[in-house]
Amino acid sequence: MTRSLLTLLGLVLVAGPAFAQQRTITGKVTSEQGTPLAGVSVTVKGTSTTTSTNNQGDYSIAAEAGQILQFRLIGTALAERSVGTDDVINVQLRRVALDLDAVVVTALGENASARSLGTAQQSVRGAEIAQTQRENFFNALSGRVAGVDVTSTSGVPGASSSIVIRGVSSISSSNQPLIIVDGLPMDNRTVNTGVLASDKSSTTAFSNRGVDFTNRAADLNSEDIEGVTVLKGPEAAALYGIDAANGAIIIKTKRGRAGGGMTYSSTMRIERTAANYKLQRVYGPTSVTSGTLGSFQYFGAPYAPGTQFYDNVDGFLRTGLSQKHSLSFSGATADNTLNYRLGTSIDKQEGVVRSSDLNRINVTGASQARINPWLSTDLSMIYTYANNNQVYKGDVGPLMGLMLWPQTDDAKAYLTPAGTRRRLTALAASAELDNPFFNVAKNAINAKTNRLLANVGLVISPFSWGNIKTNLGTDSYTTQNLLLRHPESALGNASNGLLDQADVITRNLNALTLLNVNSHPLTNSLSISGLVGNQVSDLKSTTDAQTGIGFLDPNFVSMNNTSNRSTLTTIEQRRLVSLFGQAVFNYKDFWYLSFTGRNDWTSTIPHPRNSFFYPSVSTSFIFSDAFPGIRRFVTGKARLGYAAVGKDARPYAYRPSLQFKTTSYGGYGYDFWGPNLALKPEYKRSVEGGVELAFLNGRLGLDATAYRATTKDQIVENIRGSYGTGFILFNLNGAATRSRGFEMTIRATPILRPSVSWDMTLNWTSSGSIVTHLPNGIPESYVSDTWLYGNVRNGTQVGLSTMSLTGFFYLRNNQGKLLIDPATGLPVRSNAVSANFVDGGYDRQPDFTIGIGNTVRYKRLSLDFLLDVRKGGDIFNATEHYLTARGLSMETLDRDQPRVIQGVLRDGKENSATPTPNNIVIIPSSNPLYYVNMSEELFVEKDINWLRLRDITVRYEIPGQLLGARNASVYLTGTDLFIITNYTGLDPIVNGNTAAVGGSGAVGIDFGNFPMPRGINFGISVGF
Repeated sequence: MTRSLLTLLGLVLVAGPAFAQQRTITGKVTSEQGTPLAGVSVTVKGTSTTTSTNNQGDYSIAAEAGQILQFRLIGTALAERSVGTDDVINVQLRRVALDLDAVVVTALGENASARSLGTAQQSVRGAEIAQTQRENFFNALSGRVAGVDVTSTSGVPGASSSIVIRGVSSISSSNQPLIIVDGLPMDNRTVNTGVLASDKSSTTAFSNRGVDFTNRAADLNSEDIEGVTVLKGPEAAALYGIDAANGAIIIKTKRGRAGGGMTYSSTMRIERTAANYKLQRVYGPTSVTSGTLGSFQYFGAPYAPGTQFYDNVDGFLRTGLSQKHSLSFSGATADNTLNYRLGTSIDKQEGVVRSSDLNRINVTGASQARINPWLSTDLSMIYTYANNNQVYKGDVGPLMGLMLWPQTDDAKAYLTPAGTRRRLTALAASAELDNPFFNVAKNAINAKTNRLLANVGLVISPFSWGNIKTNLGTDSYTTQNLLLRHPESALGNASNGLLDQADVITRNLNALTLLNVNSHPLTNSLSISGLVGNQVSDLKSTTDAQTGIGFLDPNFVSMNNTSNRSTLTTIEQRRLVSLFGQAVFNYKDFWYLSFTGRNDWTSTIPHPRNSFFYPSVSTSFIFSDAFPGIRRFVTGKARLGYAAVGKDARPYAYRPSLQFKTTSYGGYGYDFWGPNLALKPEYKRSVEGGVELAFLNGRLGLDATAYRATTKDQIVENIRGSYGTGFILFNLNGAATRSRGFEMTIRATPILRPSVSWDMTLNWTSSGSIVTHLPNGIPESYVSDTWLYGNVRNGTQVGLSTMSLTGFFYLRNNQGKLLIDPATGLPVRSNAVSANFVDGGYDRQPDFTIGIGNTVRYKRLSLDFLLDVRKGGDIFNATEHYLTARGLSMETLDRDQPRVIQGVLRDGKENSATPTPNNIVIIPSSNPLYYVNMSEELFVEKDINWLRLRDITVRYEIPGQLLGARNASVYLTGTDLFIITNYTGLDPIVNGNTAAVGGSGAVGIDFGNFPMPRGINFGISVGF
């Protein structure tokens, strides 16, 4: 005890004089045009002392005479200033397209100099993300990062978004990246309908069709994000292990700054949508008896002159109104030994679709403290409450009901005088599509989420050669899901109403410990630095689900109001234990060589294959420093990296589970999934190379990367096996894929003058993946949830793209001509001779995408806009096929014209040298099967292109003194204001499923989805 007290006293005596020699340095950091720069990192070189500038560009930091202050900001050159006798040091940062001395965030939350990185990564400032006013920050990344593809499932509030980096490589598992917030993983799952009790019956199952749930990363408030860094491949994310096989997105939240004060922002948003198909108004219903329709098919006689028509679509949709209010308090001591930030936000959204809305509350808190010279802490907390109401989609959603409802009937009158569902056809109640107003008023999808992310970070520096860094965190949330299928609706009539309730209780625990070793010289020219560490991640998710059918009172929403109930409890548990290390060799600050190694032990793979090791190596060569003579022309580096990474299975993928069986005597029996004790982890190898160049004194920059990746032993889920095994589905190794791509980012400052400037960024992506092997020689692999309309699904075969589509397409002879049925004169489809889905040559993968960002500033006025360009890629317009088969498409107006379908008769001579040409005349109005039996392949629109204005913001900086504030600004932001495309549907950005579906999902399958609405925000921001 005495020895400990003496040691502590010694530390105090030594530390005292050190602190006494320090003084507080203040100043302002501005751009070349004199604009204050916020978020500039100010560091005392060679120490851990750091701070950042506030919104006015002011900073305060403790330093000693002779020490050097370093000023860093993304997009500007490093500036260094020596501390002399002055207590005020003002700095002007020069804008550059490439800054090799910038400190960037890398894997495990570590900071590294950009010059040392041999892998590809790209950063986006949080202010850019918040400026877009997107309620799901994922959607703000599209077009801003090369190699990143974001797809939203629809345009209603709370719609899930999937994000993929460098294309789809897994044909059935998730392709989404790891999300890291302040150093620890964040759960980004979307509820899978498989956890609903109703999904255990094929007659009531959703199978991820017709519904949607929010992806949980959307719980973050974009106003709290300081910056986002995208680690694009296994090479950059190797230290994160199996969870980052698809890359990683590193999010850093805001911290307090000296002189921060209070900031308040408020924005109002107005949305409108163009969800209005042009429907034919020439031909009426196929059959009408005493005012009752036989069906919602329109192959009947022409409407009488003077018939009154209603615009039910426009009458149904509304103007979406939203408002968001954010308030934050922040501050720090003069020497930044203690800082804090507390923020809150309220977001209320009403969608353009009736009954769709999202209410969200965010509360965040963060504090950093330097307790003494060898101990620092970083505490953060994020709380979210979200209440989301969505509507159904697909053939059970209001959009299809809007278009099929007779245009001669006012759909607003959806109830009878008795208050029940008003019906128009002689069909059964379960077969007649719901009136759209009735649908959204009586059916419901609601989710309430309470979430807390807490993170405790410690940095201990008991020795001069390194430090120990530990992060402990929890990510816990509960989501209460309610899905109502009203007893009078088409959805719920067969069951006399159906109510699903599912409480998803998720708890993620993470512990990360690092031993960082500072750079240590080996020779006069060579030094080494590195780290070793371990991580433990523990996930447990429990879903308590119940479904009730048979409503006693049709309008009382309660499980107690159902006559027959069943329950389902789903438990997922996964534990991951990891050891890893990194060594970085530095030769004269222009050549770096990095090695990493990681070993993971996972609970989802059988022992002993659950332990696997994978390495990575990368190198960076700054040739402009190695050969100083070329600096007059170019500054840059070349990089090359290789990585191998594993990937495990979902929980319980290798062993069967027991379930209650409704047999004569009850008891337990096995579920659908069979065992596979030979299951082993997937293995992915990737190599990439690139260059980063700057020209014209930093006014023009280029970052280009080419990569190639292969996977083997890929786990394919839900493969059908022999029923003789006693099981139906199996999870098997054996698939393999190959991916290639090219990414390029060009940064330029065409205009830079004291009063005006123009900055431009161009992100180019070209990628593609193909399947090279499937397990056990199966002819096709597909995700059954994507079989959501007709006979098209995301099937893939050996040699095809991972984004291909297969279906029951038309048969052709050996010359590629359509085979015609001699009995009908109509084409023959593949299901007429077999149940095999065939390849039609369709690929949803685009040839390339481009994001073009521009920022123009003139004095206090600024203009930011992002253009999104896509070339190629196919989209299945299932909505148009649905309308055509029912006689509503404008393409059916020529139904009275006789025609002969080009092809040859299937008469036994179709593959001979002299096939019989088809000469059978068809008149579609006399034979509606011409439209009804059309193959879906006629509605797969090939080579879809678009030019979309993603977002645009005009901002004016108000002189602070006018409002008595430090700073103030007003802005006008527009999102998705226009699109130019050759796609005939509502919106080419579409996903027919949810983000929960693995593989390529139903991206590019358009069936009853509402498009992204056009939105305009007006906002004001003030700081005190």
